[in-house]
Amino acid sequence: MLQSVSRTFALTIPVLPPELSRVVANAYLLCRIVDTIEDEPELDLAAKRDLCERFVGVISGHESAEHFADRLAQRLSARTSVTDLALVRDTARVVGITHRFTASQQEALRTCVSTMGRGMVHFQQRGSARGLDDLAELGRYCYHVAGVVGEMLTRLFCEYSPAIAAKRDTLMRLAVSFGQGLQMTNILKDIWEDRARGFCWLPRDQFATTAVDLERLAPGVYGEDFEHGLARLVAIAHGHLENALRYTLLIPARETGIRNFCLWALGMAVLTLRKIHRRPDFSRGDQVKISRHSVRATVVLSRMAAGYDPALQLLFRLAGSGLPSVPADTLLTPPQAHVLRPERQEVSPERARQLDEAIARARRSLLARQHADGYWCFELEADCTIPAEYVLMMHYMDEIDPVLQAKIAVYLRERQGAHGGWPLYYGGAADVSCSVKAYFALKLAGDDTEAAHMRRARELILSMGGAARANVFTRFALALFGEVPWRAVPFIPSEILLLPRWSPFHLSKISYWSRTVLVPLTVLCTLKPRARNPRDVHVRELFVTPPEIERNYFPVRSRLNWVFLMIDRIGHRVESFIPGWLRRLGLQRAERWFVERLNGSGGLGAIFPAMVNAYEALDCLGYPADHPLRKTAREAIDRLLVVNEHRAYCQPCESPVWDTALACLALQEAAPAEQSIGRALDWLQARQLLDQPGDWREERPRLAGGGWPFQFRNDHYPDIDDTGAVGWAMLASGQAKYAGSIRRAVQWICGMQSRNGGFGAFDADNTHYALNAIPFADHGALLDPPTADVSARCAVLLARAGEQDAACERALDACLRYLRAEQEPSGAWFGRWGTNYIYGTWSVLAAFEQVGIPSSDPAVRRAAEWLKQMQRPDGGWGEDNDSYARPETAGTGRESTAFQTAWAMLGLMAAGETDGPHLARGAEYLMKTQGADGSWSGPWFTAPGFPRVFYLKYHGYDKYFPLWALGRYRKIVGTQ
Repeated sequence: MLQSVSRTFALTIPVLPPELSRVVANAYLLCRIVDTIEDEPELDLAAKRDLCERFVGVISGHESAEHFADRLAQRLSARTSVTDLALVRDTARVVGITHRFTASQQEALRTCVSTMGRGMVHFQQRGSARGLDDLAELGRYCYHVAGVVGEMLTRLFCEYSPAIAAKRDTLMRLAVSFGQGLQMTNILKDIWEDRARGFCWLPRDQFATTAVDLERLAPGVYGEDFEHGLARLVAIAHGHLENALRYTLLIPARETGIRNFCLWALGMAVLTLRKIHRRPDFSRGDQVKISRHSVRATVVLSRMAAGYDPALQLLFRLAGSGLPSVPADTLLTPPQAHVLRPERQEVSPERARQLDEAIARARRSLLARQHADGYWCFELEADCTIPAEYVLMMHYMDEIDPVLQAKIAVYLRERQGAHGGWPLYYGGAADVSCSVKAYFALKLAGDDTEAAHMRRARELILSMGGAARANVFTRFALALFGEVPWRAVPFIPSEILLLPRWSPFHLSKISYWSRTVLVPLTVLCTLKPRARNPRDVHVRELFVTPPEIERNYFPVRSRLNWVFLMIDRIGHRVESFIPGWLRRLGLQRAERWFVERLNGSGGLGAIFPAMVNAYEALDCLGYPADHPLRKTAREAIDRLLVVNEHRAYCQPCESPVWDTALACLALQEAAPAEQSIGRALDWLQARQLLDQPGDWREERPRLAGGGWPFQFRNDHYPDIDDTGAVGWAMLASGQAKYAGSIRRAVQWICGMQSRNGGFGAFDADNTHYALNAIPFADHGALLDPPTADVSARCAVLLARAGEQDAACERALDACLRYLRAEQEPSGAWFGRWGTNYIYGTWSVLAAFEQVGIPSSDPAVRRAAEWLKQMQRPDGGWGEDNDSYARPETAGTGRESTAFQTAWAMLGLMAAGETDGPHLARGAEYLMKTQGADGSWSGPWFTAPGFPRVFYLKYHGYDKYFPLWALGRYRKIVGTQ
């Protein structure tokens, strides 16, 4: 196919390494399809713009390649060559090949095509016989025609070779100059052919000191003034080609294929420039076209000298002898200097009125949900594991509430999937652990095991390997009920709390949620109580192999995991030899640790799994039912219940601080004068944790407090992400009364920075990754390492304090370096605490905007392009939690969601994408899907608790994020 379309590229591309030649050949064909759209005279600009955007959609997999090919082929005139028409009809094959490349290769090709298509349409609209305004506009034109190709090739080269990737930043700058040199050479060679078509791509400012009128330019009808201007352009093009040589010499000498690919284009361009300079009075392009002999000489000499830098430098000087030149370094402008802004989209008065009404309804809906005390707290729903565990707890303790149990059973039955099991999030695949717990809970609640829904669940569980394949936490529950032997769970006796800090394992080395769950669990694992189970319900039918003879409870996950499994096995065998005094000391240490952190009505860690373990551990340690600690522990658990008329479920925790901070930010964007914001911020200010004890102090003992918890109360565990969000909202209020709170928050966040520049959710440097291999950590979420989304919120506060505090300036610089390093090849950022790449990308782009990073920054541009490519045909955005297990599905999902559409819009607006159709289509989607009560709703889960293991649905996300996005959009379009 390439041979028929371009003999030149059919010659040069095969010299590349095989790993690259196929991708580059495919890239050329994709660009050639864009060229075909641009060259078609029968298409108007609107049609060309639409076709280019649709073609990007085809490459992204959002539109049918066959449908696009048929549509374009029907609109091409007889002026289109037979080979180009054949290529268009073969679009599906070309795109099919594209989709077999790696994700980063696809992204490089997609970005190139998108940028090229937009630029070609823009300059066709501006193109005329008058020429371009100035040299800067010529640079933008050359960038969109050729510079983006240089960037694309550089990305492909960097992925191919780590040695090339080490010089990526320098190569990217030189790639743009390389492309501009080649394209300027073509422009100068084709002056008269372009002029015959009514176009001129010469910059008028280079002829401003002369009397040359480019619009009246014609072959032979010009004088020395034009030749002087032409000489200046030749000098500039020659300078760019010097940068092209620098680019080529940065490629390792052993990569002769890549070097030859570059050298052939470079050599032929220099020879062409020399002919133009020697014959400035040429009147046709073929008069300055180099001969076949020159082409052959370029190829031969390049092959001979490709690996020898001094020889290549000498050949370049000889080829360009007599050519004027400007200093090459002065021509290195960053790619963002050439970025085009889309045409501004006009909003009709009627559409503006509809937008205002939608915002007003959403604002009223959000305010109606504000508590009288000033806060917001929406439901926080998890998978069926949590309500199932609540039922198990009732039967473990013999504290059964039949009415509540019946309502939870209704909830569990309603969420059983068509596959027969229970997923971890709406629309997800069945999860064996969640399914085992839900089945057990329903059986405890009295469901007949031969009922259709129970039979389907049992068959599904058995087909997945049975209850023995469930995760560690599920097997702990089964062990407490006597369903599996204690060797089916990890060996975690309370004595592990006696280990010193320097030991391989210590509580300070794992995350807050892990330690609050683990410590009371060590009591249960040490004393090995048996659930009261008053109805004597068992689930042996869920095991493929009888649990007492099952030997494969722990699949080996890695070599290090195998070592830990051997240690675990030894621990089980020697447990009976542990001295009684040591056992008592371990139990006392565990009891003292979690009792100190019971957190009153907030519960241990303010999270359900830790609370239940603590409640059962108190019972196991002999605390009577009427003991104040035990009563308070149970009250904390029951605060998490959501009970309605027919159904009930238990939340994993509550989110008032998080909901309130985000609701404030949304209202500040949509209704900044709203008095309710002040009440909410006052409520938040009163809950700042200043001098309270906290586990975080083990790593930062001299650091003063200043954070906020996620929940109503969680004194030992302030949340860094919440602190960033609350501080942001207080800053946005502009109220002086919050200055002290903001200052304490900034100081605390600055002190909680990890060594790599990022921020975790609750601790600093919680990165002892080897511990993920212990048997207890099969969920893969034992640690709390830095993440991009949390770090982004911190960057906002650090930026506001940086002008006055050198330490915060250093912390901000390190944080920004971390965020840049975390950007994916696609341009997106991973979302640890929200689903997923759309959330992460919005978080970082919002931070970059607040920090003052310009929208022209390459990282911002790549992220914005990725967001635009992920927009769905209905105008919205949607990403499933599947992307945590399959990153290749990043940004895609079954359908659009309101909250993810809002994130994408906010990200684009933060990136400076204030014009163009994407925001308008996103706003249209939000207005179209708004409910009668002014809010949005949907079944989709919005965030992971732990990726791949535990997911959440924040019911507030589709209440305040769409309002935030529409409010910001209203400012963009200028309605009042």
